[in-house]
Amino acid sequence: MSSHAKPIAHEERSSLEGRVAAPVFVLERHLFFWISQLLERRDENLAAALKPAGLRVAEWRALASLYSRQRLSMSELADLTNIERTTLSRHVDRLFARVWPAVRAVNDAASAGIPEPAVEMARWAMRQMCRTFDSLAGHGQRDSA
Repeated sequence: MSSHAKPIAHEERSSLEGRVAAPVFVLERHLFFWISQLLERRDENLAAALKPAGLRVAEWRALASLYSRQRLSMSELADLTNIERTTLSRHVDRLFARVWPAVRAVNDAASAGIPEPAVEMARWAMRQMCRTFDSLAGHGQRDSA
């Protein structure tokens, strides 16, 4: 929706459709809209920061997983990062020294100006959502830290 367009009101939508009134849908009220917007911006910034090192965002996911869980097998790491195992193996050795400073800078910039308790609350809420989705999907809780 453009910035000057107004959402169709509940009553207007009802008369346009000639049937049962549809609820008003405001995209900006949906949490996953904002999560996708955030991830898109994170990926753009991270891609720019990683470009000088010749690495991609997917390789950063591998780095983050390795950094936080230092005793993973390549198969476990491939599962966590959704990167093909053979591709992952070729990149792991070069990730740490070349990427970590850029990754840390982007991560720090993302939460700059936000009080630490608010950042921690956001982490907690996202972990809870992951647990809820894991439960709804019928599988046990994944290792999401």
